[in-house]
Amino acid sequence: MTPRLSRALLTAACIFLSLGARAADPVAFVSDLSGEVVLDGAGRPRFLAELLPGSRLVLAPQAKAAVMFVVSGEEFALKGPGEFVVAKQGVRAVKGATPSSRIAPQRVSAAVLVEASRSATASLRMRSVALPKGEPKGPQYPVAVRIATLQPTLRWSGEPESAYTVVLTTTSGADVFHGNARGTALRLPVRLAPDQAYAWSYSAAGLVLGDARFETLPAQAIEAAEKARAGAKSFADRVLLALVLQELGAAQDARDVWAQLATERPDVPELAGLAR
Repeated sequence: MTPRLSRALLTAACIFLSLGARAADPVAFVSDLSGEVVLDGAGRPRFLAELLPGSRLVLAPQAKAAVMFVVSGEEFALKGPGEFVVAKQGVRAVKGATPSSRIAPQRVSAAVLVEASRSATASLRMRSVALPKGEPKGPQYPVAVRIATLQPTLRWSGEPESAYTVVLTTTSGADVFHGNARGTALRLPVRLAPDQAYAWSYSAAGLVLGDARFETLPAQAIEAAEKARAGAKSFADRVLLALVLQELGAAQDARDVWAQLATERPDVPELAGLAR
């Protein structure tokens, strides 16, 4: 075999492998499901399951599912009974009612969707692992994270009827807030600055019980988060909100949204895992 032929065959092989990898990339994800739903004859799909072109979803009577496409941001609502096939740019009904569709108000990258999908899968594998009961003592939110709000509600462990003193400063020591609160949460009455680092503490009877630090996201990211919150009316919208917050780097904010959804939808066990 000549060197030129060897190089040509190597190039062709690389192109083939590249095309094969692209063909295996998911085009859509399962963004909601309830009732009896079967994917490719292999049983119920997991929440945020990756879907390839040709994936087949069968829904029993009263079952529902939603499919969100990565590139277009279009979401299709499927209702049973019916059989549906995922294409590169939509969902076709083989049996049953034609799916309705909408363009989601926000869009997230494929990388974030894949990361969330894998986290959801991992959460199912970890369900048998014993989790610590109750919240850890000390500050609960925000703690060593970046947040996507300029007026957060601080949370801490303590007694629901007790009085606490809350102090918030910039990390350089400038006073921002000093006040009292009853219970274990306080929505700051002041608006913070974007892209700024802060420190906060809470105390009772003159004794500091805990302290933590956090940062606010830049103004553009805060604006994107507020837009996503304003449009988060339905379950699907709030799933998208959690993904947007995750993409912006506000991990604890995203977990709070997953936790709210998990409380409302115990039939989707992956949500509880995403909230951890």
